[in-house]
Amino acid sequence: MSMEKTRRRHEDLPRVLVIDDEEDIRELLELTIMRMGLPVDCADSVAEAKRWLRKERYSLCLTDMRLPDGEGLEIVRLIGAEYGQTPVAVITAYGSVDNVRAAYKAGAFDYLEKPVELDELRTLIKSAVNLPKVDASPGKTGRSTGQLTGESPAIVAVREMIDKLARSQAPVHISGESGSGKEVAARLIHQCGSRRAAPFIPVNCGAIPENLMESEFFGYRKGAFTGAEGDRDGFFQTASGGTLFLDEVADLPLPMQVKLLRAIQEKKVRKVGSAVEEPVDIRIISATHRSLKDCVDTGAFRQDLYYRLNVIELRMPALRERREDIPLLAEAMLSRMYPENRPRLTDEAMRALCNYDYPGNVRELENILERATALCLDNRVDLADLQLAEDPAVGAGEEPTGETLDDRLNQVERQSILEALAKTGFNRTAAARLLGVTFRSLRYRIERLGIEDETGG
Repeated sequence: MSMEKTRRRHEDLPRVLVIDDEEDIRELLELTIMRMGLPVDCADSVAEAKRWLRKERYSLCLTDMRLPDGEGLEIVRLIGAEYGQTPVAVITAYGSVDNVRAAYKAGAFDYLEKPVELDELRTLIKSAVNLPKVDASPGKTGRSTGQLTGESPAIVAVREMIDKLARSQAPVHISGESGSGKEVAARLIHQCGSRRAAPFIPVNCGAIPENLMESEFFGYRKGAFTGAEGDRDGFFQTASGGTLFLDEVADLPLPMQVKLLRAIQEKKVRKVGSAVEEPVDIRIISATHRSLKDCVDTGAFRQDLYYRLNVIELRMPALRERREDIPLLAEAMLSRMYPENRPRLTDEAMRALCNYDYPGNVRELENILERATALCLDNRVDLADLQLAEDPAVGAGEEPTGETLDDRLNQVERQSILEALAKTGFNRTAAARLLGVTFRSLRYRIERLGIEDETGG
């Protein structure tokens, strides 16, 4: 191979910039990166790092938090502002929660604590160079465009935030009302990021019996308890390399919160019945329709776990906060339900949909359309088919009838479950698939809502 071809091949490889004022650390990082077959440049100060950044293009920057002439966060912010394609990981000997949160909020891709574990370093490098490229062409609003339907300022801001979060390993907490699309957002963060080829494991924390939580999360060894007939991986091991989505995380009991905090801090888990801890590499995304801060204030949720999970918050807007998206959402849902011969909404029906307040949010809109299309005649959905009249105060802005939001949400959830069970001949497995939830979650909801008696058990 000619020298010219060798040079070009070398230039095509992902290049890494290492910034640290400790010579032995620089040499260790440089040697490890070179053994991965990647070219690397080193700097011992902010000033030298800036010179390298002006000279070369990098697929990853590793910077110490404290440098002789400034802070590593200065490098993080500079790269975010001027070299947006380059992920930055912060290396620190001071791995406090505050430092970690500061690094992520400044735009860091990830962080490593000193002394650096080489296996963690290699994993981080592979994740960084595997990030999809950002499409910065005019008119592009991000890779997630089109998967969260709408053009309202609120949903555009959500899509832009998802694109930023996808280029990070920061723990994310997604807040928002039930049915507002929290799991959709979590899946998009995963699908647009470096872990997209690995598993996305959603867990409904409120649907797991407390006595089974530890074995469900961390797995168990054969013979650990009665019925443990073989080794089994838990959610952490199943999600290794990918993303673990903890939905309704506020429902975790306090003893489990302690164990979850330790697993996140140590990046290791121990199966029930095992004496050995196993390393796990996962990204945590959590969500709840409740206020985690309020749960902390009342003592129902640990403050230290709150700070670990809520490093960056993504708020999903309620559907009533983006009414201009309702026509687009309705048409998209009908197209998905009926790829051929799609029913048509009358002008009166569309106006009613746009004026309704949706306590169940996007999920309720979909349920309304499913019911309406089942009732309509001549493939034409009219106002009467929507059956919104039973709650006129919500849509008209009048005084509420006294029904609480929880009552209304439970009513919507009960109706959705009963309709799914009816459609599937009361086959719970098929009904769970139709509703997009796990069988265990459906069983829990049926018990919580008292549907057992209505369906004959």
